[in-house]
Amino acid sequence: MNLVRRRLDYAVCVFCALAAAPLVLKAQNTTYDGKKIVAIRFDPANQPVDLAEINQFLPLKSGQPLRQADVREAIARLFATGRYTDIQVDAKPYQDGVIITFITKNRWFVGQVSVRGDLSSPPNAGQLESATRLDLGSPFTESKLTEAVTGQKHLLEANGLYRATVKPSVDWDKDHQQALIRFQVDSGSRARYARPVFLGDLKMDTERLLTATKLRRWLIHSWKPVTQTRTRRALDGLRDLYQKDRRLEAKVSLESMKFNIEENRATPTFHIDPGPRIDVRSIGLKLSQKRLQQYVPVFEEHAVDDDLLREGARNLRDFLQADGYFDADVEFKPQHVVNDSATIDYLINRGKRHTLVHIEISGNRFFTTETLRERMFMRTATFLTFPHGRYSDNLLSRDEDAIRSLYQANGFRDVKVTHRVEDNFRGRATDLAVFLKIDEGPQFFISDLQVEGIERLDKAPILSLLSSVKGQPFSEYNIAVDRDAILGLYFAKGFPNATFEWNSTPSTQPNHVDLSYTIREGQQQFVREVLFNRDALRHTRPSLVYRNIQLNPGDPLSPTAITDTQRRLYNLGIFARVDAAIQDRDGATERKYVLFDLEEARRYSIAIGLGAEFARIGGCNYCLDAPAGQAGFSPRVSFAITRNNLWGIAHRISLQTRVSTLEQRVLLDYTWPHFRRNDNLTLNITGLYLDSKDVRTFTYKREEGAIQLQQKVGKTLTFQYRYTFRRVSVDQATLKVSPLLIPLLSQPVRLGLLGSSIIQDRRDDPIDPHKGIYNTLELGWASHIFGSQKSAGPNYPGGDFLRFLARNATYHPLGKHLVLARTTQFGNIASFLYSGNPANAIPLPERFFSGGSSSNRGFPDFQSGPRDLETGFPIGGNALFFNQTELRFPLIGENIGGVFFHDFGNTFATLSNLSFRVKQRNYQDFNYMVHAVGFGVRYRTPIGPLRFDLAYSINPPTFFGFKGTEQDLVNAGVNPCSGPYASLCTIQSISHVQFFFSIGQTF
Repeated sequence: MNLVRRRLDYAVCVFCALAAAPLVLKAQNTTYDGKKIVAIRFDPANQPVDLAEINQFLPLKSGQPLRQADVREAIARLFATGRYTDIQVDAKPYQDGVIITFITKNRWFVGQVSVRGDLSSPPNAGQLESATRLDLGSPFTESKLTEAVTGQKHLLEANGLYRATVKPSVDWDKDHQQALIRFQVDSGSRARYARPVFLGDLKMDTERLLTATKLRRWLIHSWKPVTQTRTRRALDGLRDLYQKDRRLEAKVSLESMKFNIEENRATPTFHIDPGPRIDVRSIGLKLSQKRLQQYVPVFEEHAVDDDLLREGARNLRDFLQADGYFDADVEFKPQHVVNDSATIDYLINRGKRHTLVHIEISGNRFFTTETLRERMFMRTATFLTFPHGRYSDNLLSRDEDAIRSLYQANGFRDVKVTHRVEDNFRGRATDLAVFLKIDEGPQFFISDLQVEGIERLDKAPILSLLSSVKGQPFSEYNIAVDRDAILGLYFAKGFPNATFEWNSTPSTQPNHVDLSYTIREGQQQFVREVLFNRDALRHTRPSLVYRNIQLNPGDPLSPTAITDTQRRLYNLGIFARVDAAIQDRDGATERKYVLFDLEEARRYSIAIGLGAEFARIGGCNYCLDAPAGQAGFSPRVSFAITRNNLWGIAHRISLQTRVSTLEQRVLLDYTWPHFRRNDNLTLNITGLYLDSKDVRTFTYKREEGAIQLQQKVGKTLTFQYRYTFRRVSVDQATLKVSPLLIPLLSQPVRLGLLGSSIIQDRRDDPIDPHKGIYNTLELGWASHIFGSQKSAGPNYPGGDFLRFLARNATYHPLGKHLVLARTTQFGNIASFLYSGNPANAIPLPERFFSGGSSSNRGFPDFQSGPRDLETGFPIGGNALFFNQTELRFPLIGENIGGVFFHDFGNTFATLSNLSFRVKQRNYQDFNYMVHAVGFGVRYRTPIGPLRFDLAYSINPPTFFGFKGTEQDLVNAGVNPCSGPYASLCTIQSISHVQFFFSIGQTF
């Protein structure tokens, strides 16, 4: 609409100027016609279009004779630039010739539109800016400014701000012909609702209507402040009320909103036409009202007409056919209104229930049957997912169209697809079969391709993009792909008016065509200058914006580069809005201004979260009752605050906290994106405090500082380089091991680690992958060279070790519905302080504690690997190996899926203890592979699948566990299981059955 209006304005101006120009010349002196043009001047001398560009397209030239036709053409071309609102031509004699002067009046264009003042939301500043309808880069007039003020006042009044004032002001940027428009808004006080007035034949008590509007507070019965949202909800509430009364055609409208300035109240007047009560019934098959409301659109549209009723019949038929009633027939019979009521009957004959057991495709030689089936919606019956198959007349028609389109896209333009539906298939009355027959016809090829019209761009790169080349199948689909590729390239190079035409003629060879493309390039446009509203950058450095602009003066005017600049500015995370436009897009000038209107986002953001964990999460912190874990519940609360755009250069600092019965965590993070002006580098500096009870053997405190540089290499590969310094201490009171080991394992440890990671992600969907690979590799070196403390003695934990952890995950689609997913993890910690017992050289919190949903579902979380030989609690290991395999499949409908899984692996004391045997040798042996199988359910949600897994451990570990108190363990001495406390030593084992509930796929 704006484009039509703009072109109409240009046409009117051109018409007036062309009509006036000959009169001006004639009034001056008709003898000027034919005189030599001595000079061409412009008033004012500083023109909005470069004089060099004007001289290129202006038909009047110095030294040539003056002709009125050339004057008219000159005015038309100047108006076509879109930069002028008025043009006059003046001719003055000079010596034996004439001097031509163009007297011009420039056009103004909308630049930044901003709203400031005392604002009471709603509406907010952004809504008020939108209400102006002043589009960035569009022509500006005083009448548009008046309309903008009117639109803002209407919006303010709709939100109860009847006393608001709007004062516009315009700053004129003469260098760029921009009108910078500011609106000073004083919202004033917001009005409250008064008791509504209801007009019409209500058919209902006014108190019920008043309650439905929800304009009055429930308890104290005071009236709410007026907002547009509340008024709209009042209308919806009245419609819903009549809907519940079965008045489907009820019409509710806001007739007026009268404002009482003395009381500062607004009285809404609603006009109601209730219409008759309408009952929608199903005859022949009993359907609930909920089901009818779901499929018959008259309930949603609040109207009753034949089109909606026919759509309801189709929906009901599709529903029945999807449930196996493929012969279902649905018709409707509307009744006339009698005594303020009417009935609409859907006559349903669902027929007998069928099962689609067979789909056969014949006649296909070019494509395999599997390729065609991948594009079909019809499905034969499968257990649970489609117990009766998926079939309907509509689906059959869609499948035929899909197959036909596939063949046509590959040169079979005469392909025919027919079908035959066979009931009573193979003698079973309820079985149905569909037979699709394909008559491929001849395949047409391209004998010759001619591309004409490429003059200003390099032809070779364009030809390399084409799908339709000599010897390839001929199809209009490929031609459309070529058209999009060619025009996309031309648009990116600044040719907005480029066009593409094609033609085909039969070739001398049978089933071949000669193809020709004709391209009309049009005028190439360039960037004159890139402008953005620096005044709006209250906290951001302009240099940051300049660094992310992908356009420079003189570059081709590329919409792709403009969009890329928008994306880059948004990705900085500091702008709430980035609008982009080309000033006077339709003007016929070669060089144009590119405009960006920026609005900074809030610098502070706060997030609060509530959650819980329910699983086998271990026993109490100060007892020895549950070395194998027990069912438990852990609520948690999280809070995060982020300060964006630090220093005005898009840096970010955030504080994240989490409190639960299992851990208390505080994380302070400083992020430097685009480190050293490199888009692929991000620097992070973090500080962490963690008081964790996640590992059931002990509670520990961790204080850590880290610096990390992340480098993206392409779309799929990421490198991370980091240095970490941390101090970890174990609470002796929670260490559930032999008392003789407590002084050893509770020593505070100071660690300095130099590490790196490699991440390769080629999954199709990180939330719910169906194909691709995901690899990670982590290396860490802890050494006193980097600040680690040395070992306190030959048997005490030290800070010199090498840590390695690798993971590989692959996803393989099996057909259209099955996915085989697997992941393997392997890790090792190698100590530089052997001292006869490598396990003792690794600090307890640095060891691998694994098991659970992310490694082996045959264990509760963190319960795999070596255990204390007296208490039975896990003490972690220095090596791990886990493999998880899942077969993922649809289970019920489209959103519920299932998995069968097999996990095996364990955590081992050392790498030399890694073994693939499956039997435990004795109660002290934990270095073997534990296997588990199970079944899981996945429910699809926008944030990832909800996951429930039930696992059965085939060979869980058995061990000695001490059932007494910690004091009993101390009193028992060195060998508690052979003295007076021997009765407290019992044989225990990990439960065969484990369960897990979380969000997201396992891997």
